[in-house]
Amino acid sequence: MNPKYKKVYTCTPVAFHANDWFFIRDSGLISRTLRDLGTESKVILPLPGYDDDLRDEIIRTEYKNLESTEWWKSLQIDALVLYSWGAPRYRKIARAIHEAGIYLVIHMDSSGDFTSGIPQNASLFKRCWIQALVTAQDIFRAKHLSYADVITMCPDAAKAVSQKLFYNASVEQKCYPMPCPVSPKCRYTGEEKKDIIVCIGRWDDVFQKRPEVLMQTLEQLYARNCSAETRIYGNITEALAQWHAQLPPNTQQLIKLVGNIPNDQLRGVYNQAKIILCTSLYEGSHNVSAEALCCGCSVVTANRPGPLRDVLWYTSKNSGTISEQDTPVSLADALIQELAQWDKGQRDPYTIATSWQPHFHANQVFNNIFS
Repeated sequence: MNPKYKKVYTCTPVAFHANDWFFIRDSGLISRTLRDLGTESKVILPLPGYDDDLRDEIIRTEYKNLESTEWWKSLQIDALVLYSWGAPRYRKIARAIHEAGIYLVIHMDSSGDFTSGIPQNASLFKRCWIQALVTAQDIFRAKHLSYADVITMCPDAAKAVSQKLFYNASVEQKCYPMPCPVSPKCRYTGEEKKDIIVCIGRWDDVFQKRPEVLMQTLEQLYARNCSAETRIYGNITEALAQWHAQLPPNTQQLIKLVGNIPNDQLRGVYNQAKIILCTSLYEGSHNVSAEALCCGCSVVTANRPGPLRDVLWYTSKNSGTISEQDTPVSLADALIQELAQWDKGQRDPYTIATSWQPHFHANQVFNNIFS
């Protein structure tokens, strides 16, 4: 760290619970990492506070203060990491920080595709109305990002955004290639990889995470006599449980519905597994894929060039396979191909981990940014 950065705080403009879970990822993880690097750091959040807040590590304030240049000046900090996702509604906060003379890093957790949530079956009027809103948001998002000294995001997403109307090349020029921060504890420890595929998600979010696609993909995979084991983590919904119960016994034995486990236990899972599968409709950075890469896993993902731009980038550096089409059959093909790459020695967990850790490990990323 450059010694001129003695006080580097982070800010998330949402009143999250600042508990133990908060500090294992996002702005909480960044703040702790900055302290480990030798600078003073706290997380700034709006009120209200909560009983489980780790009060020694945070500052709670009224939301209006976050939009006040004078309030930011009063903190006398050297730099700030604003975890705002590039959301247009937080542009006044970015402006206040910039006008206070504070070196500003804005984190943008986005694939650069801002229309992925538009329902494909919506009426023409509704689609036009939503597109008009997206255009208005683009104007304010571009202004928001203009206040940054550095923008942390996927480089492919930065390139895509910089080419959009209302933006310019400065988005790409300011980009530091970090789609999301990952704890330095997520690393490959050298154990032998097994034929294990992991799937992690909020499976009750049927629109974004697409559990139906996951189930159909696995049916296609095991119809081809695949012998690899699949472990499904996250909340196990009734639909998943019912689907699993009707599978043939030999397939049931190969698909494990594990459920939720502590984040630190996932590191052991990543170290054993060869592949993480993403079946989502859209994602920003897809944290679990980033964590898995740092532990030497490769990534298999659906072919959705805009909505999954970050995750598609994760398959570069000999680190995964993209399905030819966005279908369960094609995803199953991609899994078979990726397992074959491991069998042929075309995937090396040490190489995967060391290639991606500089893009994700928060200590490496922010030591470089503030050097």
